[in-house]
Amino acid sequence: MKWYEEKYISRRDWILDHLEMLGLDGNELMIVMVIDFLNEHRQPISMEVLYRKTGMSEDETNRTVSTLCAKHYLEICASASSVRFDLSGLFETDTARQAGLLDNSLFSTFENEFGRTLSNQEMQKISDWNKEYDKLLILYALREASIYDKKSIGYIDRILHAWHSRNITARDIEEGRKPWTE
Repeated sequence: MKWYEEKYISRRDWILDHLEMLGLDGNELMIVMVIDFLNEHRQPISMEVLYRKTGMSEDETNRTVSTLCAKHYLEICASASSVRFDLSGLFETDTARQAGLLDNSLFSTFENEFGRTLSNQEMQKISDWNKEYDKLLILYALREASIYDKKSIGYIDRILHAWHSRNITARDIEEGRKPWTE
């Protein structure tokens, strides 16, 4: 049994105590708390239940649930007889942080630059990059894409792969090496 599954552990207290580390916004926190409460009391969870309990719009709830899934805090497991909302990833954030999965500022930077909320697939791709590349290099690739008004994950992915194949680092770019010409 994992530490957060023990009967004497107050999961909601732990969540509130670790808000800074988790980086949850208000909507994310509300959804997490409702899911944890419903799981604890073995009540069925659906998107409709979440809309009703939180008072959030359907779009807002869907977006928030997608974000929680992309951060690996929430996993929705469907079977023939039921749907399970699993928050185990939330309690294993130290492991996720060490693996480079979590970086709210990176997600926010992309959303600000793109002028919209990221899709679940886009957040997953950024999480994958965060495991493979230096954060600063990812930001330089975003800047490069923005300069050419090519604000797409696919374009940024091609930039990162090209730089990686040429062994270009963030330091190279800072020192004035032009990755697109050298």
